[in-house]
Amino acid sequence: MVFVLSLGVLSVGCPADEKPTAPVHAPAVPPPVRRAQLKGLQGDVKVKRAAGDEWLPAQEGMPLFENDKVRTVAGAGAQVVFANGSMVNLGEDALIGIAETRRRPGQERTDLTVLRGRVDAELEDPARQSLSVTTPAATVRAGREIVFQ
Repeated sequence: MVFVLSLGVLSVGCPADEKPTAPVHAPAVPPPVRRAQLKGLQGDVKVKRAAGDEWLPAQEGMPLFENDKVRTVAGAGAQVVFANGSMVNLGEDALIGIAETRRRPGQERTDLTVLRGRVDAELEDPARQSLSVTTPAATVRAGREIVFQ
């Protein structure tokens, strides 16, 4: 009797003319895209990953991703080299964030948030590149021309 009842449930739940459906998989999350890397580390430099809560010791050549933060202390410095060749030198007591970059056709753009300290930036090819630096009080965009907002 249990066998017949089980078959009855199976036949109701899965008719012979229906094909079983493939399991539904959640879309894969793309891996983070490397935006920059650290070079020329001097002194105590730390990195905080976008998805992390801890400040990690920075390492030469360490990749940086969107929303990562870099911090230098007194007497420290570092260079952030972006994938498009732009370079930003961090002075001591600096705190920056690698901002999300919105792509623009025909132009390689780098976005950076400076929360504290001094940065010196250099574009490899200003005709093709732009750098947007946002601070708590202003935004500066450099490329062929520099715009203060």
